[in-house]
Formats: sequence, structure tokens, C-alpha cells
Amino acid sequence: MKKSLLLLALTLVCNLSFAQIDNQLKIENYTIPDEIEIIVESEITEEMKKVGTVFAKAKGVTTIAAINNVNNRALRKLKTEASMRGGSHILVTQETQENTVFSKTSAYSAIIYRSNQSNVNEIKELLESKEFSYRFERKYNRNKFDHKDKLFNQLLNQPLQKNQLNPPYVKNGKIILEIMEFIGNRNRLIKYEVIANSDSQILLFKEEIPGKEMKMIILEKVK
Repeated sequence: MKKSLLLLALTLVCNLSFAQIDNQLKIENYTIPDEIEIIVESEITEEMKKVGTVFAKAKGVTTIAAINNVNNRALRKLKTEASMRGGSHILVTQETQENTVFSKTSAYSAIIYRSNQSNVNEIKELLESKEFSYRFERKYNRNKFDHKDKLFNQLLNQPLQKNQLNPPYVKNGKIILEIMEFIGNRNRLIKYEVIANSDSQILLFKEEIPGKEMKMIILEKVK
């Protein structure tokens, strides 16, 4: 797929919606939030790898908020985090709802599973043979109303230098990529987990505050 062309076209559009962004991320081993499947325990297969756990909660803005809307928002948040962590399926372990005149609240806990996985050698070859730059960033905070997306203009964004990227490696079953980034007033080596890739993009995940704040970024091949 011509991912570069699709994402480049997005730079001409303002106020992009959740769906508009996700429709451009059709990478083979990445699952967008809308396509995350909710399964039962009997549907877990040997090919599925347990990624971790996820929690999401939504509350009605007013006491007259529809509980269905609150519940759908909680599910969307649950699937957004599962997707960012590289999941493809979730097993809901706990669901609670409060629907009274005083509170409209919905909360979910779930286990994330992944049915596909990037290959560390393939990532190494990509980074050695091509130049990449930052293309997209998604930030999510469990305590906020929704996620935030940001697109980078490749024409203005400088490619990452070879000395900014350490060779990827596997640790605890995860592919780790370290990038030297300028944060604050100094360079820092930041560790990301590779969650998916194509021949032109690499999706990375980082938990900034455990169990609370996280982000997913896309590195895209420079033309």
C-alpha cells in the first residue's frame, strides 16, 4: 500500500477525526481501534500472545447523559489503548456500570492479546536500508476524555540520523528500539516498543506514566 501518499494527503486536512486517521493505518500486523475484537476465554488460541492488561472508564458529562453513550466511550477508550499497545483482541475481565440520577459511569478491565508480531531482523533491515522521520503521534491519558493525534509534515521534518537509532533488540518478548531524542535541554535515549511495521512505516509505543499516560508514534520512510 502507498502509505506515504495517503498520510501526506492528510497534511492538507484540518481537524481530522478519529476514523479519518485510523483509516490510513492499514498496516498488516497493526489493528486499529475499531477492529479490535472482544473475545471470550474459549476463543483464545495458541497463536495469541498476551500483551498485558488495560482499564478504561468514562463518566457522563451531565446527570442526564445517556448511559449507552457513556458505555460506548469507555469501550472506545479501552480499544484505543489496546490498539496502541499492539493488541488485536481483548478479553473483558470486569465490567461495571452506574446508572443513577447522580452518576452515569461505565468502566472496563480487560486482558490484551496479539495475534501477530513484527520480526526484529526485518526491523533491522528496514532501518539499515532506509531513512525515517517522525510522521504521526497519538497521545492517550486514561484520565482524559479522549486521545490526541498529531501529524508531522515530512517536508519540514528532518530525517533521523543513523547515530540517533540504536539497533533494535528483543527483551522479555518485546522488540525494543532506542531513539536519541532532544528533550528539554539535552539528548536522551528513549526506549520504544515496536508494535507493527510495513515496508515504509514503523509503529512504536511508549508508556510515559505507567497505567496512565502513553503514546504511539509512526516513523515513516523518507522519499
